[in-house]
Amino acid sequence: MFTLKRLSISTIFLLAGCVSLAPEYQRPAAPVPQQFSLSRNGLMPAAQNYHDSGWRNFFADPQVTRLIAEALSNNRDLRMAALKVEEARTQFNVTDADRYPQLNASSGITYSGGLKSDKPTSQEYDAGLELSYDLDFFGKLRNMSESDRQNYFASEEARRAVHILLVSSVSQSYFSQQLAYKQLRIARDTLKNYQQSYAFVEQQLVTGSTNVLALEQARGQIESTRADIAKREGELAQANNALQLVLGTYRALPSENGASDSAMTPVKLPPNLSSDILLQRPDIMEAEYQLKAADANIGAARAAFFPSISLTSGLSTSSAALSSLFTPASGMWNFIPKIDIPIFNAGRNKANLKLAEIRQQQSVVNYEQKIQAAFKEVADALALRDSISKQIDAQQRYLDSLQITLQRARGLYASGAVSYIEVLDAERSLFTTQQTLLDLTNSRQVNEINLYTALGGGWVE
Repeated sequence: MFTLKRLSISTIFLLAGCVSLAPEYQRPAAPVPQQFSLSRNGLMPAAQNYHDSGWRNFFADPQVTRLIAEALSNNRDLRMAALKVEEARTQFNVTDADRYPQLNASSGITYSGGLKSDKPTSQEYDAGLELSYDLDFFGKLRNMSESDRQNYFASEEARRAVHILLVSSVSQSYFSQQLAYKQLRIARDTLKNYQQSYAFVEQQLVTGSTNVLALEQARGQIESTRADIAKREGELAQANNALQLVLGTYRALPSENGASDSAMTPVKLPPNLSSDILLQRPDIMEAEYQLKAADANIGAARAAFFPSISLTSGLSTSSAALSSLFTPASGMWNFIPKIDIPIFNAGRNKANLKLAEIRQQQSVVNYEQKIQAAFKEVADALALRDSISKQIDAQQRYLDSLQITLQRARGLYASGAVSYIEVLDAERSLFTTQQTLLDLTNSRQVNEINLYTALGGGWVE
């Protein structure tokens, strides 16, 4: 008889939670081409683990890696993301606890007496244990727990996304700061050249070789460059503030160190790059976990249409004297099986199921949107690779030509063959081209970082 009872109880526990009404998960088809169009991009052969390279391998400049490591320790956004992971994990533990038996103990003392003083006050002690368990035949509790588990996984991916974004933000802020330094230096060097030109024109004016118009033109060029210097100083201050914000500290910032393209290792990709690489991006993985959580919510909503069974049993004892509270004569036991059958709730269960299905459809759309946005980011970065390189090459050739033009213009002006306006035009063009070349070099650095980030890199700590 005892064996039969033990077998029955074991069967109940085995059956509990063995049925799930959640839809079987199927990853939505990616709404993007299977491969990126790389016909216009000179991609380099890559190793098999090209997509696993961490940011420490990507950035070759020790100054950048030091700043990134510092930001990862101090940035508040990353701290908040880590706390959200802990919150999601704790919420999962709270929900998952409902799937297991619950044992509670209680004790108390009751005083009673009559309203008249001739009736003495009595007291009664009681204590007991209560064991309860919900038989989750249709998987409601299990699906609720699964939903929170998937949300926990999603929060971990969200933390990864914040981590990668922070690596990208710090590196881009650093290169923007270095760009501001270089632009300011070029402006100051140009001012010195203009001042030398002004002194030369002033000498010619004394000897009668030129006129006051040329002198005023030289003066105007100096003042224009001073205005540009003031602008560049403001941009440098803003770049420093932006870098301090992402670092999370207000320590001394690095000065100009001549960072160039060698500050990072170019992203090496295979010639046939599959769009499946996007599936490793944390934001897409987060959306997929959210979709799985939505599927589990459908299962929980479906289970609400079916009966729920709970078992409650307990041991209790009560006595007027504390010394006899735990004697066999004062003890009692109880066993209460309970079944709840939904009959009428004004359509609440049906509405909850509809709501869960709509949210699941929203999760599918969100997943597809994430993939399409990621595909565009990678495609844009790939398309810019060749474009920026060609612009840099052309600007460098133009800069070389302008330097020769300026030298000849100065020689012709000194001999009186041309007016000073020719020199001014050459100097202005040279200054503008130098700044443009710096902007393009920075754009190439930023684009390479964007490509690395868009491919889901930068996570390895």
